[in-house]
Amino acid sequence: NLTMGELEMHPSDAAARCLYSGQKVRVFNDLGETYLELKVSADTKEGVLYSPKGTWLETSPNRLTVNALVADLRSDIADGACYNNTYVEVTAE
Repeated sequence: NLTMGELEMHPSDAAARCLYSGQKVRVFNDLGETYLELKVSADTKEGVLYSPKGTWLETSPNRLTVNALVADLRSDIADGACYNNTYVEVTAE
């Protein structure tokens, strides 16, 4: 069985949004949205979210991962991903 992908968020960012660990959250921007399970952790800096690599499409209700939230830019080396960050918002599902 595949488990839902995870999103780590700093405690102060989670508190500002009334979010808690174990909650299913919607992560979105103008490019798309995905659904992940929230892990509140001081290991993540304030204002920064972290989603580990390896989330499967089958684990999200809409079959999209965090890749749906970044512009589809490709590098000239092996057609790889070409981005450093993206801006999103997080709400309870």
